[in-house]
Amino acid sequence: MKLFLKILLIIALVPQIALAFDFKEGGLCYNINDDGKTVTLTYERLILFAYDAPAPTEKGYIGNIEIPSVVYHEGKAYKVTAVDRSTFMGNSELVSVIIPSSVTSVGTEAFSQCHRLKWVSLPQSLTEISSYAFAESSLNNIVIPNVKSIGERAFYNTPLKTVVIPPTVKTIDKSAFSACRWLEELTLGKGVESIGEAAFSICTNLKEITFPTSLQEIGTNAFFECGVIKSVTIPASVTRIGTGAFSYCDSLSVIEVDKKNEANDSRNKCNAIIEKATSTLVAGCISTKIPKSVTSIGDQAFAGCRGLKEITIPSSVTTIGDQAFFYCKNLSSVNLPNSVTSIGNRAFCGCDSLETVIIPNSVKYIGPSAFLHNDHISAVTIGSGVTMIAEWAFKGLD
Repeated sequence: MKLFLKILLIIALVPQIALAFDFKEGGLCYNINDDGKTVTLTYERLILFAYDAPAPTEKGYIGNIEIPSVVYHEGKAYKVTAVDRSTFMGNSELVSVIIPSSVTSVGTEAFSQCHRLKWVSLPQSLTEISSYAFAESSLNNIVIPNVKSIGERAFYNTPLKTVVIPPTVKTIDKSAFSACRWLEELTLGKGVESIGEAAFSICTNLKEITFPTSLQEIGTNAFFECGVIKSVTIPASVTRIGTGAFSYCDSLSVIEVDKKNEANDSRNKCNAIIEKATSTLVAGCISTKIPKSVTSIGDQAFAGCRGLKEITIPSSVTTIGDQAFFYCKNLSSVNLPNSVTSIGNRAFCGCDSLETVIIPNSVKYIGPSAFLHNDHISAVTIGSGVTMIAEWAFKGLD
């Protein structure tokens, strides 16, 4: 009986496998859309893989492919209007693809993990670059058409060297160009309004950024670990800057905010970004001089600023945020004034060059792992006002 049921199950599945696509012409597979007049290019067999895992070995579509704008099947003409999600995903011998102007949609992961893919011609008829569209492919050249948005991880970990964002793009989504380590030149179109979380993080060879006057938001860790960038100018239009937007930018030494910006400033030429409403320093660099009007050092404000050797914190500051000086490896001197009441989680974690720490009497709270892995600290003085020392606050000290 069990064997009979297994046979029935296999028989039931076979038609589903056979009907993964409606027809095949010229070596390409298509599904007929609901209108009966147009078709979507699709895969013959889905190649599955995991991101950041070894590349698939199955071939799928190979070589240089030109998708036709019209395909004929059984005497009927069909207009090709879409490329299905995952159509070329993991195709190990795909080199180039030309997509016709009849196509208005390219699905999620369409070209992801194509490790020999060098070039794709995208038509102006597209309205967006879908999420993961080219993630972890070998794409090294792309002309982005006049789309409105670029999806999450669309070009994640690709060897692009130059990227030009057209003026039609309003949104660059989360991690869209993250880990593009070969990216050297970036042109942001004059219509960009939002740069998402980690959008250009780990672009370790990106030399400079010029923000358009349309920009309103720079997301959390947007330019994390862009270690070659030396200067940043924030335009008047920017109203929100996420946590750690420029963290681990080792070479950053000049930060300016347009004087007409109503939300942020770089008062007194301090080489930092200060949120006006809260007087919080949200982003600093190796040459920052903290103004006396600042009341808080924000989360990740100096995180990974490995060229920072010393910093003077004025007596106006009452709180030091989470990971504020995280892994500032060369920070050898920091003055904590008798106004600070709270030191955040991992605030000075990994500051290997610190030798002496004096916690003033004003401090009430020392957060988890606040001074974790500071191997060279030989003396710690804790003030009388401390009421809470969280776990691992000083763990790993010699």
